[in-house]
Amino acid sequence: MENKINAHNSILDLIGNTPLVKLNQIAEPLKGNFYAKIEAFNPGHSSKDRIASYIIDEAEKSGVLEPGNTIIETTSGNTGFSIAMVSIIKGYECVLAVSSKSSKDKIDMLRSMGAKVYVCPAHVSADDPRSYYQVAKRLHEEIKGSVYINQYFNSLNILAHYKTTGPEIWEQTNGNITHLIACSGTGGTISGTARFLKEQNPNIRIIGVDAYGSVLKKFHETGEFDNDEIYPYRIEGL
Repeated sequence: MENKINAHNSILDLIGNTPLVKLNQIAEPLKGNFYAKIEAFNPGHSSKDRIASYIIDEAEKSGVLEPGNTIIETTSGNTGFSIAMVSIIKGYECVLAVSSKSSKDKIDMLRSMGAKVYVCPAHVSADDPRSYYQVAKRLHEEIKGSVYINQYFNSLNILAHYKTTGPEIWEQTNGNITHLIACSGTGGTISGTARFLKEQNPNIRIIGVDAYGSVLKKFHETGEFDNDEIYPYRIEGL
């Protein structure tokens, strides 16, 4: 009888199902129980593995992404790493337009993963042809057979967390979660996770955290967005 090897087919199988760990000393002065979902346990060390894998899988299923295609994305680091990781495993070329505020180490890491990296100035408007938004759009137009992920305006970013992160937290807490605290960023993690949790229990409170200077707080409170130009875009056919 042949002995079976107990192994995963690839590191992509390790994405998700990250552990929940109780916070003890750091939360000692606070009332209640606090837990952290350790997304660094994903193979690419961040929650961005979830969206990279999910969006690319969905693009393949719909026929938008085919063998030999190039995947293009804008990134400040983490999403780019996850997309580069998924791309190299699945055999796609990866082109990343990266903000210059990203560290040299991050940029070097992206290149070491096989991605072609275009470093773009961070402090220019979104409609400036040098911005990483516009560079990514231009590259998508120039490179035949390319797919532009565009995490900022792709609804699959939210759906990835609705399908995975939310259910995991609900199951891990046995439905006893009362508050979700999450970084805002592109909005995908907090929106998708919160949507699922709110469907299970509408009384769960959602608390978003972002850096000073973020446009999200003002938009949430006033409905006004500081940037004049917004470029909604999603993968055609998804």
